Amino acid sequence: MKAIEFIKKHQMDEEDVCECIILPDGDVEEPVPSHINRLVELTGKEAAWLHGQMEKSMEPLFWVVEYTGCMSVWQTRVVSPSQPTEAQMDALEELRDAAMLAPKYLMQKADDTYVKSVQQAKAGAADNK
Repeated sequence: MKAIEFIKKHQMDEEDVCECIILPDGDVEEPVPSHINRLVELTGKEAAWLHGQMEKSMEPLFWVVEYTGCMSVWQTRVVSPSQPTEAQMDALEELRDAAMLAPKYLMQKADDTYVKSVQQAKAGAADNK
């Protein structure tokens, strides 16, 4: 759904909780059953394979966000891929303007170690086809 549809669906929620995933095309999804599980589903890969690709010290959320190119959004925190799309930033701005996000939400991006790890995993997956 578009950000405006998500806003209309949730603007009257009793709890001030905004949780969603913003896809690279700017569409917004509910993170069902959870942020990480939904992102894993979006990869089309098995969770065990994905887990095996990342270094033990890596936070799975940052890795799978970078792998999918999706943003994981909570009211007070956004985890973004290293290079979010313009459509994602526009959707995030719509959520902010609708007061779905805290005024000073934390914006976190995957760093170069995640970018390199994901690139290696994608290259390995392509070689195995």
